[in-house]
Amino acid sequence: MTELLVATDLSPRAERAQRRATLLARQHDLPLRLVHVIDADQPSAVIDAHHQQANSILQRLARTIETSDGVGCVAEVQHARGVDAGIRAAVTDNTSLLVLGRHRRRALRDLFLGGTSERIIAHAPCPILVAQSAPIEAYHRLVVATDLTDGARGRLDALAACRLFDAASTDLVHIIGASDQSPVTANRMTDAARDLALAQEKTQAAQALHRLALDSKLGAVGERVETDPRPMDIALISLAEREGGDLLVLSPRGRTSPEAILRYSVTRRLLNDSPLDLLIL
Repeated sequence: MTELLVATDLSPRAERAQRRATLLARQHDLPLRLVHVIDADQPSAVIDAHHQQANSILQRLARTIETSDGVGCVAEVQHARGVDAGIRAAVTDNTSLLVLGRHRRRALRDLFLGGTSERIIAHAPCPILVAQSAPIEAYHRLVVATDLTDGARGRLDALAACRLFDAASTDLVHIIGASDQSPVTANRMTDAARDLALAQEKTQAAQALHRLALDSKLGAVGERVETDPRPMDIALISLAEREGGDLLVLSPRGRTSPEAILRYSVTRRLLNDSPLDLLIL
């Protein structure tokens, strides 16, 4: 049986992830597995004390989820050299979704190493749900950002295969004209030339998005192409909120092309600033 995996540091941020995962598990009759990872690069006495305390909290939490929510739940504490490595190692072939709490920004550390959430996202072999807000009810509307590149269809197929969000309506969206897409080229154009180029790009993008929607396995979906001069993350949040979206779907993995680097950069900013939950494919 597949399961939902919740990575928790036992903080209020992680409690949001646990509650969101519990809602999904109950909705789809799936079990939960809670994992807390202790960084093994510490004195053994510190690790032992941390393990004992964390395990006690996790076992009580698992029992509460089972009795109060009617969801099967197990919990475990793991040791690894790096929390992100331990969480990735906890993912198995039975893990249909990894659920994380909101990213904790630590400016200096993240500048050199990247945040834990970012490192997990870069390498985890399954979809990742980042619970940015307090969960209240099941998701109603997915806003799926796509760059229309060659890998876009495969990423939509991955969303369809997940099956955890089938009850929600889905909009495919593509944004052009964002300031972080081609700022140098845009700044060299006259206003008239830029408007003409954007109009032509919007027409071509709408046609490509329609073909993508028809070829996807998602069924009936909405299609939106918008022009927005703001940075991509701000444009996506604005569009999603305006359309009543409550889950923003992204595909940042694969960082070898300019498009992939942009996707990853946008995801980093959304991890810090998005008021909406994020699904990473």
